[in-house]
Amino acid sequence: MKSNFIFIFIFILQACVRTLPDEELTMTRTPYAGKEIRLDGYYTGAAPGQSKYYDYKFFYSNGVLFSFATIPDVDIKKHLSQYNNIGRDSKTCWQIFQVENNVINVQGWTENGSDFIRQYVLKNDSYTIINDTTLFYENSKGYKTNYYFKKFSPKPDSTNVFIK
Repeated sequence: MKSNFIFIFIFILQACVRTLPDEELTMTRTPYAGKEIRLDGYYTGAAPGQSKYYDYKFFYSNGVLFSFATIPDVDIKKHLSQYNNIGRDSKTCWQIFQVENNVINVQGWTENGSDFIRQYVLKNDSYTIINDTTLFYENSKGYKTNYYFKKFSPKPDSTNVFIK
């Protein structure tokens, strides 16, 4: 009886969650043919404000960025198919980028933080290019991270259902 009540309560609670339309990208995806960053691998560094996770960022010549976080020192070749499959279904893993002078401007999505509203809202970031193998990032909370390039092949495919 108690488990039936819990099931009904969860069902009703989920019915109260509103889904709003996701925000649309305002930045234009443009192909990248420059030499400021490298495309033959990925950039990695400690996730801002997270000592337990590392970010992995794959930039593509079509202006798409595939990004995810996982534990440090993971064997990326061994686990990439798992992350690639997760990323295919996760809007927050996909972004677009443009390089202007020594800055990479990035736009993608983050989930709205509300328990009762589901929506993906736009997130804008920028990275300073130190050189073609080092990027610097500082988020709005003041966390700073250096991302370092690692040569890697084959990279995951950049096609996805979120960015046209």
